[in-house]
Amino acid sequence: MKEEEIIEKLQKLGLTKYESLAYITLLKLGPSKATDITKESGIPHTRVYDVLSSLHRKGFVDVMHGSPRLYKPVNPEVVLEKIKEDFIEDIENLKVAFLDLYREVHGEDLPEIWTIQGFDNTVERAEYVIRTAKHEVLINTPFEFLKLLKGEIRARKDIVFVIISNFEEIPDWLKRDNIILARTGGAPWLMASWIIGDINYALFFGALPRDKRREKFYSFWAKSPKIIQNYMHWFYTIYFDNSEMVKPINYEFLPKPLSLVNIRTLITLLKFVELPKRAEIVGRLVDTKEPVTLDGEIIAYEYTPLMANVTARADGREWKIGGIGSYFEDIEGEKFILLE
Repeated sequence: MKEEEIIEKLQKLGLTKYESLAYITLLKLGPSKATDITKESGIPHTRVYDVLSSLHRKGFVDVMHGSPRLYKPVNPEVVLEKIKEDFIEDIENLKVAFLDLYREVHGEDLPEIWTIQGFDNTVERAEYVIRTAKHEVLINTPFEFLKLLKGEIRARKDIVFVIISNFEEIPDWLKRDNIILARTGGAPWLMASWIIGDINYALFFGALPRDKRREKFYSFWAKSPKIIQNYMHWFYTIYFDNSEMVKPINYEFLPKPLSLVNIRTLITLLKFVELPKRAEIVGRLVDTKEPVTLDGEIIAYEYTPLMANVTARADGREWKIGGIGSYFEDIEGEKFILLE
């Protein structure tokens, strides 16, 4: 790298041009007098002491007291690592400050939505959704794209998958106990593809490109619970409910406890088991938003395009529990843990 480029990068780190020159000169000369630094660098004699004092305050130079006074460059690896640590800490502190500021004004977390450019980048994001999910993954996509996620899907035996695709035959890698499969039916197939992980991440895109190298391809990446809960609702009411179930989940072979975050995924599983089912439900009271945890039995459910809820018996009474954003039910459910 040329010296001019080094100076430019040091300036980006907060040094002035003279400070950058002085530090580079010290790296060349080693411990030196101010007059030697002036001669080698071209920094005016009237400025060099101020420059070296500033470098000392910033951690780039050590002062060796004596007669004459010498200035020694701090090891570049040490000083740059310290700058890196401070910079990362400042970024993390700013993230918290910005989110707190947004939350104070709007009363909710800042929604995060990005445009992802490129087909390969979209595949990587889809793999990330599957890899980081803790409870469930919902997928609605052509089989051509689904095959690209084969490795990640096979690696996750600890979560529930609900997958909709244009299957002709079901491959062995999808015939697992923790996977529900549906063949796309009356839904408008080319309308969208979705890969949704819990309530944390969602990826959305339209038709696949015919030529992945030449065609521009964009997808949309969301990290916003309020937006993702709408995606989940559309996933079920627009796509899953209009598709043909071709493989149910093998509930009895799944390890328990089994945790879910989507009320419609919960009900989809309950359709294949006998009630009551012992469960723990974590959520908030709809009226007061007070946190609540129920330990009881699910005894019934209701599922329509407009409404999805379960009835649980706990603490000597029956509770109506809906999903995130509920307002008709008693409890807004955030996590549903099936215990048996």
